[in-house]
Amino acid sequence: MSKARDMINAHLMPVLGIIATASAVSIAVSLRPIAEQSARWNTCYLDSIRWYQANKPDWTVQDQEVFASNFCNGGIPVKPGPGFQKAP
Repeated sequence: MSKARDMINAHLMPVLGIIATASAVSIAVSLRPIAEQSARWNTCYLDSIRWYQANKPDWTVQDQEVFASNFCNGGIPVKPGPGFQKAP
């Protein structure tokens, strides 16, 4: 019984190390697509904000941000509704 216990203890650390490494690699691989999508969304958002600042300077910053966020999340660029106010 002692030999079996010694054998388990001798091989436990390398096995756990391999499992931990495989887990870390798996997590990193699964996070890559999320990071790429986030980078694309940030690029879309910043480009949209720049476009609204250049083409709609009378809109408030909040309205520009809302419309940019809506567009980058897949929404259709719509005309402002009745609650829309131009910047003072």
